[in-house]
Parts: sequence; structure tokens; C-alpha cells
Amino acid sequence: MSIELYIKNRLCDINSPESLGIRLKRQFINPAELSVKDAQMSYEITLPATPNNNEIFSHVNVEEVQGKFRIYEDARLYVDGILILDGKFRLSEITQDSYKGNLGVPAPLTAKDIFGETMMNQAGKWLIQFTGVDDITRYNTGGHDKSVYGEISPCIFPLVLYGLLPKYPSNNIYSAKDVFDKSVRLKLDHFPPSVNCIHMLKKIFGNAGYSLTGSAADDERIKNLYVSYKNNNDYELPWPPSRMEISGNWQPVIGLDAWPIREIGLGHQIFDGRQRIVINYFGASNHRVTAISDNGKNITNEGMQRTLRIPATGLYKLTFKAKLEMLDQEHDDPLVRIKRGNLDTVHTEIKIIRNYTGNAETTKFDNTFYYNNRNQTVGMPDAVFPRKGEVNFIDPKQNKDFIAGFAFGKYGEDTYTNPLDNDHCNPMAIFGGPSWTLPLGSDGVTERAYSAIKSSGYVYSNREGPNSYKVDLNKETYAKRANNKSAYGEINQVIWLEKGETLDIIDISFSEGKGIPFTIYNHSVDYSLSLEPFQHSIKWLVANKSDIVTGPMNWNDESSFNKEEVNLIRFLPAEVKVNDWIENFCKAFNLRLINTGETSFELKIKGSDIADDLSDIIDLDRRANVVQRRNESLKLPYLYELGFTVDTGEEGYYDTIEEYVTDEKGYEQKKIDAGDKGGGQYYTGSNETTKLSQTSSFSYNWHKGLRQDEADKDPFIMVPIIADHEVWENKYDYAEMMSNKYYDKAQRFWYKSGFVNLTINEIDKVAVDIALVDNVYNDSQHRLMLNYKNEHDSIMKSFFLLLTNNDNCYTIVDCYLTAEEYSRLNKSLIKLNGDLYHIAEVDGYDPLKKGQGTMKLIRKIG
Repeated sequence: MSIELYIKNRLCDINSPESLGIRLKRQFINPAELSVKDAQMSYEITLPATPNNNEIFSHVNVEEVQGKFRIYEDARLYVDGILILDGKFRLSEITQDSYKGNLGVPAPLTAKDIFGETMMNQAGKWLIQFTGVDDITRYNTGGHDKSVYGEISPCIFPLVLYGLLPKYPSNNIYSAKDVFDKSVRLKLDHFPPSVNCIHMLKKIFGNAGYSLTGSAADDERIKNLYVSYKNNNDYELPWPPSRMEISGNWQPVIGLDAWPIREIGLGHQIFDGRQRIVINYFGASNHRVTAISDNGKNITNEGMQRTLRIPATGLYKLTFKAKLEMLDQEHDDPLVRIKRGNLDTVHTEIKIIRNYTGNAETTKFDNTFYYNNRNQTVGMPDAVFPRKGEVNFIDPKQNKDFIAGFAFGKYGEDTYTNPLDNDHCNPMAIFGGPSWTLPLGSDGVTERAYSAIKSSGYVYSNREGPNSYKVDLNKETYAKRANNKSAYGEINQVIWLEKGETLDIIDISFSEGKGIPFTIYNHSVDYSLSLEPFQHSIKWLVANKSDIVTGPMNWNDESSFNKEEVNLIRFLPAEVKVNDWIENFCKAFNLRLINTGETSFELKIKGSDIADDLSDIIDLDRRANVVQRRNESLKLPYLYELGFTVDTGEEGYYDTIEEYVTDEKGYEQKKIDAGDKGGGQYYTGSNETTKLSQTSSFSYNWHKGLRQDEADKDPFIMVPIIADHEVWENKYDYAEMMSNKYYDKAQRFWYKSGFVNLTINEIDKVAVDIALVDNVYNDSQHRLMLNYKNEHDSIMKSFFLLLTNNDNCYTIVDCYLTAEEYSRLNKSLIKLNGDLYHIAEVDGYDPLKKGQGTMKLIRKIG
């Protein structure tokens, strides 16, 4: 018999096989812990201090050498050419004549070793194609990239009640909270993605440079698992920024010939001795939204309130089109007098502003060509002006919140008159450079804007001159007067906007008088505003030495924003570490994560590690003394208790309570601890006094039925509910409770069970197939119920109760094993006295067969 020990890939010298004193120990199963393991170690061995061994150990037996006691990688032990241990050698004692230490298989890498403090939403990128709500249908109905993900979608978008249904009834009368009727207004934010657990783990490990395979990753019951979205309620859902557009119409009075509907949001103020009328379209009652193009997140349209919020910081392409029609219809009522007017008598500005204060009524006219807008006064010989129909730049000194707009019609004051434009129609845009008041003036104005819009340059009043304010951008901007009653224009601007900013569209026009009734000149405005993410860097704007944006710049440059993909990693929990999530996932389904190679891991179902192959049997009938065998108790706990994290304040749990108690006032109340928690107990029959309890960090998944009409008795769909009971308790507080969201509740698992066709977005009404989910997986070969109850096909019965028959016991025998048999103990059954056994543990295995090893066996049942 030959024994060879290699350390650092070099054959070590040994005095004789007997002098090594090798004894090996290996543990496979411990039923009392519901675990399957494969731990291996040796007893102490001794190697002589030969020149070869001294070189292998780097002469650490010389006194002057430091770092003597270390772990040596790549220690392998062969017996008759068969590898029986592949691990490391830990040096423990050095003498002048020998080296002593232990051979063993060290603890492998764990998820914590790899991911450390990394949070789930920081685990790299997981990009999938996603351009908007239409892609919800694609992922919910199997239209994903099957070359990458096979038949199982990387994510689904299920209908989940993270609070109340978003309802906006026209009559302010809310239907019952469980009724899904026409007043429900869904948008993309109501459908955060539910990711597939195995696809997610494979991607996270792949991002860290490791592969993930294993029996769990191949098991249909685990492969098809999806997990709910979880994050703080104020966590911004990271949808990709994409082009957004809103179009609409506004006029002060609708239907003058029948029942006039007057704008209720009109505001009037005195300015320069004259009255002015100000309206914010995004809060106006007579504003009719005709189209919205958006991924469902950035533009909201709820009741009279509209919001346009910037999704990400960067340069945007802004296109603003407007058409003004002066109307002839007139109308009087006690508050407002509607009069006819024309572009020679009425000045109107339609403009986009940053809404920092929320008070658009403080807006003033901005289309001035002198101070404060420009450091020049009427009559100055060197005053400069934009050419006819071209952009008038608005300095931050004039209006720091200004972005772009149109000035249509004559103002009648010199400071608001461009001597080069007798049509009195021009675009406006924020000036793309430092304010003329810089450096810091006494008024404290320090603002500047980053903007580019085409301008052929300003000239003197004689139409000659310096061509100042020239901007070279290859996209036209203009304003034109069609006739005395109509004007129109288009603005194409590149503007730097900050994430979270909101924009408003303001209509401001002159009036008459100084009190009530105040006068408004009847007009109608059709507009469209689009914003498209363009560049991440402000350096795309080409500026001169004075830091004024001049160009040249190409409107058609490729965007640096990725507008057609979403990073699913960013939707994962921001306050959960990767290693904690993996550990809790394994705990929930009794899985093992094993480091199987330098860049590989396996996720295994623990039951799959128990040898069960009848073709691989080690026969001990002739080598083990059956008479001298002994038996020991498995020491099973008397009870296994498995459960979920349960918030008894959740509506889903509360709905399952069927037991009532009488309170001190004599009223019946639900017994709060009597609901369905999804947990279970299993009594083993053991006489031990210990109890094994395990609570998953994940929640049980409850469902709630939704009806289509108040008169319906039965629901048309069942959907998960992740919300507190308090928002569902009172049927009269819908408007108050609708803003309460519960995205921060514990995650829960489910399977995709189908889909339902619903409409997303109020205006363009996109019909999408929304995923429905269930707690049961059922195909022709596998079934799993996502609970821990002591029932067939539950998680407990399917993954946890391994070799837990209390009628069984350890059978302990002493025997000899060959090296080949020892090397396959993790795959083999043992035959003893005609029965088959699983191997739980081997202790004291001697490759030289100088002494017997002790084997702990568990009888195979069935």
C-alpha cells in the first residue's frame, strides 16, 4: 500500500506510512439539526525534517525565519493512487527533526466572504430591455429573451395591493375598498418588478465573478420562485429616464353658447399699474390633457392637478410647441368679464418655469429687452436686440426660474418692445451663461443657467452690429404671427435640469381695470411639451472663454442615457446585505450554498445530498461485526416548529382570523393571534425535551379578493395584499388613506399563475397584461405549497423533515474501509446484515488498516 502526501504540489518525504499516523474523520448527516453536511478533518500527523521537506516548508525550522506557523494550500493525500483528501495542511509544531500538523478541508468561501457589506441594490448591474408599460406584458406573458433566461422570465410585474387601490372618482364618491372599478387609475409605479430568485442569485454571483449551479437551481419548485418588492416607502423606483410628452388645451371659458364653464383657477394681480391674469395649466380646471406619452412615472394627471417631474439630472432636449388663438366669444358674470381682443392690443406669454415655490401666481411678464433682463436702457445707442421672430434670452436676474416660452402680441411699453419686430412675436429662453450681474452684485444674484438654443445673434437697432448672443445649434426655433388673431411657434432647447425638479406651464396676459369683475381677453392655447434625456455631462454644452454657451453643438448627437433598459439590481432591497439575503433564503427552504471551486458555487437542496443510489452500495456484511454493533438515539427534538415573520397588523393576516373573543365592553373582537401565519409544527415522538424552532425572515403571503362591482358577491381575481389593516378598516376614509403605502413590509414568495388585462395611464390608456400570482406551484411532476404546515407538499414536508423518523436510531459499527470506498462515502449506501443504511459519520478511518474506523449509520426507510 502506498501513501503519498503532496503539499504545494510537491511530494513530501515520510519515514514510513505508519509514521504518519493518519486518522480521518468525516460527518455527513445530523438529523437533530435538520442538516446535511460534509465536514472532513484528520488527526495530527508527523513529517520528518528532510532537505526536501525543509524546502517545502521554506526552512521554517531555522530559528531566524519568521512566519513559521501558517496554513499551506493544496495539500492532497493519496492512498494507492486514490485521492481521499484534498485540502490544506496546518502546521502546529516544529522541532529540529520533524514537522507536526493537521490535514483538513478548510471552511470554504461563504457569501459573506464575497459580498461583505454590499447591499442588495449595490450588487452590480442586471440590465433588461424596458422601454415603458408595454414591456410589462412582454415579461408577464413569456416574451422575454429566452436565449438568456430560458422559459422563466427574469421578472414579472404583478398586481399587488401595497395599500389601497388608486381611485379618482369623478363625483368624489368612492366605491368599496375591495372593488376594482372604472375609478381606478393605475400607473407604472404601482407595479414594481418581482424578480425571479434563481435568476437574481445567478446574476449577483456572476457580477462578482462566480458561477452558481446546483440541485436547487435546477429544481422546478425553486426555479420558478419570485419574490416581492421591498424598500422604504420613500425609495424612488429606478425606472429608466425616457422621453416624456404632454399635450393639451386651455381656454378661460368653455361652452359660452350653452352652459359656460369658467376657469376656477384664474388669478389676477396688479403689475406696472395694469391688471394681469395668471393661470398655471397644471392646476387649471379648464385644462384638457389630450395626450401623455410617458413610462408612467414622471407625468401625473390626477383630478385638476398635473405634475411633470424630472427623473434624472442631466441635459434634456426640450421641444415646446404652442398655438395661440384669440377668440371672439364674450361673456360676463359677477367675477369675470370675458372680452374679445387681438394681437395688436393684448400681450400673452406662455412659458415653462421651474416650480420651486409652488406659487405660479407670482410670475411676471419676462419678455423685456432692457433692465432687469439686460444691462441696457431705452435710448442707449449700443442697445442690442434679437432678430425678428428669434429668441429673446431671459437673464437669471429677470427670472431665475425661467426655462423657455413664447411672447405673443403687443405689450405697449417701450421696455417690452423689440424695435426690430413689428409682429411682436418671439420665443424666449433662459440665457445659457452667467447673469450680467456677475460677479456677485449688491443684490446677491449669483444664478446662472446651462442652456442652448439656436440664435443667429443680436444686432443694433439699425440691424447691423455685433452678433452677440449667437448660439450655433442645428435645430430651429421660431415664433410666427399667422394673422391678427393667431400666432404659433416651436422651441428646441437643450437645458440642464436637476432630478426631482417640477416644471409648470404658465399663461399670463394683460387685463383691464383694477378690481372685480376683472377682465380676461378670450383666447385658446394648444400646446405640446416633450422632454428627452440627452447627456449626463454638462460639458456637452460648448462655451466660450466667458463661460457663455455658444456652440457649435449637434442636436442629433447620440444620447448618453440608456433609455431602453432597466437595472433590476436597483429595485432590490437597499437596506439588506447580499449575504444576509442569501443566508435567509437558504434558511427559508433548507438549502446549502457550497463553494465548489475557485470561481464556482452550488446551491443545493439538503435532501439531495443524502445518498440514495441503489447501484452504489458498500457491503460491510463480511467486515463489520454485527454482534458487536451498538445503537444510539438520534436525539431528535420532540418538536420541529417552522414559521414566517408575521406582522399581525397586516390586513391579509387579519382577514384570516375566524376566532372571536369578547372585550371588556362586551363587544366581539377578532382574536389577534388566531390568524393563519403559514407556519407549522411536527412532533417527532422523541422523548427528548428539546424543541427546534426556526422563523424565516420572509413573510407569509396573504391574498385578498377584488370585486368588479359593489353588487358582486365573489371576487374576479385574488391578489397579494401587503398593507396594514388600518387602511382597510374604515370604509369612509378612502381619500385620507389612499396615500399610505407599505413597500417596506417583509418580502414574500409567490409563483406566477396567470395574468389579467388592465389599463395603465389615464390619458393614453395602455392595455397591459398584469401578472397574477399564487402560493402553490403545480406541474405534472412537482407540487409545492409556500407554507410550513404539516401537510403534504408544504415547504416543511418537502425540504425539512430529513431522516426524522423517531423509530430510527444510529447503528454504530467498527470496520475497515478501502481508500476507494472512503473516497465515495458521500455517494454510497451501506449494506449491513441485509439492510441498507445512510452514512451519518465516520471517525478514525485509518488508510493503512492498522485499526478499525467507527461508522455511524442510519437505517434507510422505504
